[in-house]
Amino acid sequence: MSGNLVHAPSDIVRNLMVDLSLGTTPSTSGSWPIYATREPNSPDSVITVFDTQGMVEGRFHVDGQVQEHYGIQIRVRDANPVDGYTKAQTIAVTLDQTAYQNTVTISSTTYTVHSVSRTGSVLALGKEVSGITGISTNRNIFTLNVVVDMRQIT
Repeated sequence: MSGNLVHAPSDIVRNLMVDLSLGTTPSTSGSWPIYATREPNSPDSVITVFDTQGMVEGRFHVDGQVQEHYGIQIRVRDANPVDGYTKAQTIAVTLDQTAYQNTVTISSTTYTVHSVSRTGSVLALGKEVSGITGISTNRNIFTLNVVVDMRQIT
């Protein structure tokens, strides 16, 4: 059923990615911290999960529940283009192979992530551009777009 998630889809996917050992929570100061909805200026090697346009698939005939797949963009930033691409590709393959019927708990709310489906390949966006100066940085940006079928269960 759509519309009854307590947490943003990006936060749920961020927690799923931490559970799958694709990165760490920012508070642990580990490598590849994963943020949701906002990207910090540092460190250079970071993963950020954003909410994007999803897809409403219609309603079930039996109970009228709206079926929605939530849109997510996963953004990988790194100073080394090979490391950044490799991390983005690892995320894509891991989600393809293991993000099926996973349970994610945030505080006291539990979700089932039924599936994560890529809408395409990893995209290399080139060098990051500073929002303040408009000048390119030495950090490379890669993105991965997915749709997620998930439900809140508690």
